[in-house]
Amino acid sequence: MSLANAEVLSSVLLLPESIAIEAVYPSKTQLTVQIVCVRQSAACPLCQQSSERIHSRYGRTVADVPCGGRRVILALTVRKFVCHTPTCPRKLFTERLPDLVQSYARMTNRLSEHLQILGLATCGQLGERLAPKLGMKVSGPTLLRRMKTVSLPPVARVRVLGIDDWAWKKGQTYGTILVDLERRRTIDLLPDRATETVVAWLRAHPEVEIVSRDRGSEYAAAAKKGAPQAQQIADRFHLLLNLREKLKELMARKQKHLPEIEAAASDAIPDKVRGGLPVLAPAQPEEGTRSFRRMSPRLRATASCSCAGEAKEAPSQVSRSNRYARYQAVQILHEQALSEREIARRLKLSRKTVHRFLVAESFPERSRPPYRGSILDPYKPYILERWKAGCWNGTQLLHEVKRRGYTGSESLFRLFIVNLRKQHQEAATSTVLALDVSEAHVTVAADLPPKPSPKRRMSPSRASWLCVSQPCKLDEKQRQQVEEIRAAHPDLESAYRLCQAFVSMLKERRDEDLDQWLAQAKGSGIAELKSFAQGIGRDYDAVRAAFSSEWSQGQVEAQVNCLKLQKRIMFGRANFDFLRLRVLCRV
Repeated sequence: MSLANAEVLSSVLLLPESIAIEAVYPSKTQLTVQIVCVRQSAACPLCQQSSERIHSRYGRTVADVPCGGRRVILALTVRKFVCHTPTCPRKLFTERLPDLVQSYARMTNRLSEHLQILGLATCGQLGERLAPKLGMKVSGPTLLRRMKTVSLPPVARVRVLGIDDWAWKKGQTYGTILVDLERRRTIDLLPDRATETVVAWLRAHPEVEIVSRDRGSEYAAAAKKGAPQAQQIADRFHLLLNLREKLKELMARKQKHLPEIEAAASDAIPDKVRGGLPVLAPAQPEEGTRSFRRMSPRLRATASCSCAGEAKEAPSQVSRSNRYARYQAVQILHEQALSEREIARRLKLSRKTVHRFLVAESFPERSRPPYRGSILDPYKPYILERWKAGCWNGTQLLHEVKRRGYTGSESLFRLFIVNLRKQHQEAATSTVLALDVSEAHVTVAADLPPKPSPKRRMSPSRASWLCVSQPCKLDEKQRQQVEEIRAAHPDLESAYRLCQAFVSMLKERRDEDLDQWLAQAKGSGIAELKSFAQGIGRDYDAVRAAFSSEWSQGQVEAQVNCLKLQKRIMFGRANFDFLRLRVLCRV
């Protein structure tokens, strides 16, 4: 290799100035570069004395970062020197190349750094699958070892601190996350949420001036003990959450006064599990019913068009329209004297489909397979007779049909009973049930009176949400429900006014009105709001600061979500130290 080419290649590979390229051996997947150190002397690693006397040479293979998608292997020729210092215990030493590779290492420094970044961005298994696509070959355990060599950055000085807990194992094990709200990044993780652990960390950082936290008493006590100089700020979202919890307790106590709302019935039983029991058919077949699906596609389209207010086609009708369009396209191209192969290539259809369209006298409709029956069909007439007689107990009916010879599964019988019971409820009477023994279908008279929608009491959760929501963000129906709640009981009217006043006061940051609101809540006579006001009184300074401060727990919650993502990427294979490393050194 010429000197000019060697210098150009050396600049492309970004090799140190003391390294010279002797030869290059490229292949489709690998690039082997023969290199050698050109320095005249080397220093002994023990006595640091320089020596120019070369004793011997040996080869060393080192992996480097990929180039052009190919692996790069550095075939390094290393020299051994003779140490001339009489008192030095090492007579022979090998030259060191710290700028390129460490002693005994099998990869260069920059490749090691790239693997560390790859491991921190992915994980062991995912990085092992991704590395070959980037021109690198590495195993998952190697990535984990590379990551563990990363040194954690020192905790920077923090002025505004956000603190919250995170679940290592939800409901059992929790830790603490500490966030610098000014820099919007996580600065440390603690293995638990004990008060002593947080106090020790805060005492090591006396520069903290503001602590943002939720309404938990553990972090409040820790901040007061570990950072007495810092101002505590309660989170506004958690204030509203605590208010709604107390309001939910009130609504549960007054639930008998809450308005009634219609309970929407759901049709969640799929057609395949009906066991030959069709949906009740009205006078005009509706889309989605078995009667509608058994109609021919042409009649089905007519029935769909005749339904008033139906703005969406059935999926089967859409599929037929697409097939018919392809059929017409095949016929048009066939009239242009094109071959079946050419038609299939232009329309991206199989030749078999094209041939079937051409040999058919008309558009080939898809036929629905006939009903093959069920092992329960012979017993359905008896079940319906017993049902009409007033026996609606599924367990008793199952016992009776088994004595008559039924050998099918209990689940098949239960699905039939569930659908039968549902149709009975929709029909509102048991005297109109009939049976077509030929296909074992239940039919219902078409002149049944409409069954009124069932009603239920509004849930405390729903009522509490309506009372803390802003009226401008509710629709007309929700506002009507709010008026019904307020008119149901004087305590609900008082609670609504106080809740809306608190929400408005918190939104507009009117901290000067907090004392007056607390007095009104304590004098309202509502035990739940009185308890909420007393809780604010115990944490008065932090709550008062929440009305005027710009800091909140929003960024802390975002960092907790990022932590959850890192925990799931690791597939649960790492301990706390490894998770802390990934979070603090996140790419």
